[in-house]
Amino acid sequence: MASSSSNNSAHLGPPVSEKLTRDNFLLWKAQVLPLIRGAQLDDILDGTEVAPPKTIEDDKKQVVPNPAYSTWLAKDQQILGYLVNSLSTTVLAQVATLKTMSDVWRVLEGMYSAQSCARVTNLRMQLANLKMGSLLTTTRWYLLS
Repeated sequence: MASSSSNNSAHLGPPVSEKLTRDNFLLWKAQVLPLIRGAQLDDILDGTEVAPPKTIEDDKKQVVPNPAYSTWLAKDQQILGYLVNSLSTTVLAQVATLKTMSDVWRVLEGMYSAQSCARVTNLRMQLANLKMGSLLTTTRWYLLS
């Protein structure tokens, strides 16, 4: 099963059309997530599938490289490379030192989902004010006529 997952990771698809900037997190996320989910790599992205130990003991009690770690690292770095290529240089500068995909994802979500929620709230308030203004204008027009 690990080999099929590692084969899937090479098929993330073409680069996204919109690179992530300070102002388009929701649009960018809507482009990126289906590709990662389609490649069945979202467990690495969200940190559910954590890195196995780098080394293990074999039957002879010798410490040897863990093949499961190599497989996990290859998948993680393929997703990381894909996402790094979908970031604007300004955003990339903020996550360039992070080593795993789940670390990058967690930081991006933290930075931009709060901003997106604030923007949605602001838009709702503007819409409510617009409706109130329209209602007041209609009411004034009715009272004046």
